[in-house]
Amino acid sequence: MSLLLTICGLHFIAQLSPGPDVLLIARSAASTSRANALKIIAGISVGIVVWVVLTLAGFTVLIDQFAWIQQVLMLVGGAFLAKMGWGMLKGGLQAFKQRNVTTDDSLVVNEPKSYFMLGLFTNLSNPKTLIYFSSVFSLALSSSASDYLKSQLAVIIPLQTFITFALLMLLISQPKIKVLYQRAGSYIDLISGVLFLIFAIWLWYDALILMN
Repeated sequence: MSLLLTICGLHFIAQLSPGPDVLLIARSAASTSRANALKIIAGISVGIVVWVVLTLAGFTVLIDQFAWIQQVLMLVGGAFLAKMGWGMLKGGLQAFKQRNVTTDDSLVVNEPKSYFMLGLFTNLSNPKTLIYFSSVFSLALSSSASDYLKSQLAVIIPLQTFITFALLMLLISQPKIKVLYQRAGSYIDLISGVLFLIFAIWLWYDALILMN
């Protein structure tokens, strides 16, 4: 039980660290409905299920033997984050221009086709999550660890992810915060776009390092 609580505690801290998932949830919580934000969180949680299962199944061992697999994942993930970042940046610039032309404070938010898939692909676009889980789960992956503990982690970690992010979303989606977003939405989208592009470049840079 102590090992399980330790892993959950480490995951809670890592969850709230700045990254694509947190940034996407914060932006969606302030700009769209809670129902849509929950769909994004559900997608992220399913992505966590994928990473947890791959980690417990020993996929990291395969990556250690064939480094090119991780490189491909980083390049593809970086491309997705770059596409998202460019979309946010472009949308922020358009909203900023509209704000200078009209006195209407409302901002046009580009609606994704599927909020769930947006959350899922955002989470899966960062293959470093697999490395993170392999380090956090190192004790659980030892030969002395029981299969019961592994099955607990496969259920509890995704559930913890959903609950923690849902509480974060409820906090950010308060009416006062939404009003602030409507007033400064163009600037927030510009900053979000830049950050997503930085995340993408970071992944590409790490992929290049692995090639050397």
